[in-house]
Amino acid sequence: MSEYNLNKLSAEQRRVYNMLYEAIGSRQETFNVDVVDIADVTSAYEAFSYDHPEIFYVDFYNVKMTQVSPGRSKVELRYFYTKDETAHRKAMLESSVNKMLDNADFAKADELGRCRLIHDRLVRSVTYENNAAAKGRNIPDALTIEGVFLRGAAVCEGIAKAVTFLGERLGMDIPAVTGEAASDGATFIPHVWNLVRIGGVYAHLDVTWDIILSTPLKFTRYDYFCLPDVDMRADHNYGGLMPCINGRGMTFFERSNREFHDMESCKHFISDKLKERSNVIYFKYVDHTMTPEMKAKRMDDAVNNMLRLRSLFMFDLETSHNAIQGVYFYRILKRL
Repeated sequence: MSEYNLNKLSAEQRRVYNMLYEAIGSRQETFNVDVVDIADVTSAYEAFSYDHPEIFYVDFYNVKMTQVSPGRSKVELRYFYTKDETAHRKAMLESSVNKMLDNADFAKADELGRCRLIHDRLVRSVTYENNAAAKGRNIPDALTIEGVFLRGAAVCEGIAKAVTFLGERLGMDIPAVTGEAASDGATFIPHVWNLVRIGGVYAHLDVTWDIILSTPLKFTRYDYFCLPDVDMRADHNYGGLMPCINGRGMTFFERSNREFHDMESCKHFISDKLKERSNVIYFKYVDHTMTPEMKAKRMDDAVNNMLRLRSLFMFDLETSHNAIQGVYFYRILKRL
């Protein structure tokens, strides 16, 4: 069990968190606390839901607290399902998770490899629940691992909790964390993703955004796989998290030699891919002297020129760039 979010709470909030754990364990519908601010109860509930993704059957977002006597309040718990229904859904969820983890690759992989396998399984089997995002909390399982493993659809919170849950199954601590992310490159909205600790080094893992980028292309992307702070802060805002300043060396692009810091090296990589007649060219180009828009235009011009000059065929080119992160995706759709 991760205690990452528990450890960030105040003493009052921790007390509520621990009482909540005991109440759910015995399936109580209410429990009494010394009078505390409703905000403390809400914070404890939220932290508990992130640290305990296996408890998907409790409503952590409609907190009801009433005073019962001077200095005492009653907190009510709402369960989505009866005890029997909960047991049935737990069994179905376990079956789904076991199938996802039933792969020899997990046993052979190191920590970074297991993290990538978790990422890949979720990116390839889960879709982002746009309908739930639009309707707020009207589709509650989209906020839990139930949506991920039983429906294959969830929002960022459910996806991040699923990463934590799978990590625990594999002996890894990958806590869900909160902050903001730029949904359109400028407007920041509340968001949930994960931290991963490998070899004593922390990095960010945002499976939700990789799902959103990968799904329309039917191609597994790693734009937000194990990023250090310097990259993550380009489109995420957060505070109070473990520092990921030394996370270099774990990203997909570094590990696969697809990150470039000068245009000549980048062009050499593209040229090699064209010689291999690869249909997909996917890489990262880092240049802090230009705006994202300028880099994207320069890269598009370079790729189109190389295709025309070095290839004796006509082509249709599909692009899907993440310019803020400096990640570029090209797919050659037709060769003549």
